Amino acid sequence: MLKITEDEAHNCFVLEPSGKLDRADFAKLTERFNARVNATDRIPNLVIHAPSFPGWSDFAAFFGHVEFIREHHRLVGKIALVSDSRVLDIAPAVARQFLAADVRHFPADGLQAALDWVAETGEAAEHVTVMTDLPDDVVGISVRDVITARDYSERIVPLIEERLKRHDKIRLLYRIGPEFSAFTPGAAWSDTRVGLMHLTQFSKIAVVSDLEWIRHGTRIFAPLIPAEVHVFGDRELDAAKAWVSAPTGEAAPRS
Repeated sequence: MLKITEDEAHNCFVLEPSGKLDRADFAKLTERFNARVNATDRIPNLVIHAPSFPGWSDFAAFFGHVEFIREHHRLVGKIALVSDSRVLDIAPAVARQFLAADVRHFPADGLQAALDWVAETGEAAEHVTVMTDLPDDVVGISVRDVITARDYSERIVPLIEERLKRHDKIRLLYRIGPEFSAFTPGAAWSDTRVGLMHLTQFSKIAVVSDLEWIRHGTRIFAPLIPAEVHVFGDRELDAAKAWVSAPTGEAAPRS
């Protein structure tokens, strides 16, 4: 059984296993985690408080655990393991080999220290970088890590609207590089809303990414967009800049 407590003050889930874990525990965790992200547009960290490591009830439970990690490990920033179990002594070193999260081990009586650690925000990460080597009517942005609705409302939307005050039509270069992790549901909705609001005000859109789902999705929706749209690979950033900066109607290089 897995007790799940949402700690809003520390922006985390406190997970307290009692007895062997089964697949239903991880299904419940996935549901609660996704609901929290959908409702708040924030990614909670995880604090696992287990005096001893309980293990899994069967292979289905083990695979449920693996499935949760596979789907969420690039989202979660910090995982605190609060336990005196010798098994978990080596867990941070092992986890760093396949998890994007920062993992730390705390003693069983160090729950408060673990909560304080996951709540530390440090210097705010810059998720949206504005390219400054493009013409004024070209909005060039590069995104990294997890993009939230706040990134859209505070950075991307004001930038687009500020350029539209000076130009009737603008062009967009959107780079989604290898540093990118995911869009939160709120960010995905914001992205759609920006597209609908300014659909006719873009004359060219260059999407730069090696992520196949981004490339494929862009090509599917390109015929519905009243602008010239072209997809470039991440190594073709300079070519993307040259194409989006050139006059409308100029042929794009093959990618």
